Amino acid sequence: AMVYYYIHIQNKLIDMEKEKVDVLIIGAGPSGTVAASIINQAGFKTKIVEKEQFPRFVIGESLLPKCMEPLEAAGFLPALKAKGFQEKFGAKFIRNEAQSMDFNFSSQWTQGWSWTWQVPRAEFDLVLTEEVQKMGVPVEFRTAVEKIEFDGQKSKTTVRTPDGSVKEIEANFIVDASGYGRVIPRLFNLDRPSTLPARKTLFTHIKDDRRNNYVEPNRILIVDHDSQVWIWCIPFSNGLTSCGF
Repeated sequence: AMVYYYIHIQNKLIDMEKEKVDVLIIGAGPSGTVAASIINQAGFKTKIVEKEQFPRFVIGESLLPKCMEPLEAAGFLPALKAKGFQEKFGAKFIRNEAQSMDFNFSSQWTQGWSWTWQVPRAEFDLVLTEEVQKMGVPVEFRTAVEKIEFDGQKSKTTVRTPDGSVKEIEANFIVDASGYGRVIPRLFNLDRPSTLPARKTLFTHIKDDRRNNYVEPNRILIVDHDSQVWIWCIPFSNGLTSCGF
């Protein structure tokens, strides 16, 4: 009985493995990896936990030039440029074929980036996670946050790992980069229903063999169908086009 009790206690200790970091980041999307890189550069021990397995299909494929500033600060630009993503210099909005608005990012009031990218997010996000790991920030995929306890400034986060075991991560600070997951608001009953109108989207990636026959085949195009409906066409450098309604 004593042997069994000893083994049982040892297994419990292994299951509840503890780890200490300066900053724990929840979510390995662009905001999470950018934050992790910048915090890591400042000399703090940083770790990311992510409930999904990358690469994963996700929306949000057309960046804005302002996005280039945090990507540059995080040190991600060389790796992103090497991937050859479709460069984006503006956007065109069309209504009823007769009306159009053409935005060029080089027409700006203050100095800044005049271009950005159109990216398949699965590939884009994977590049960021690979780069941040090269910088020394560990990323644990398929790791879900189950509980967070605060003790003054310090926190203790309980996560479930891919093999089903549970462990605790102690951190001085937490960055919740979970986006729509809203991990901290949900855990502490701070989540509130949105007052914005509900939106639904149908979108997919298609291969258009006639794309290069169009005028400006690599330009993002937004069609204003009516006050409630709009359609996007986002061409990627890999030959695919994202179409959403």
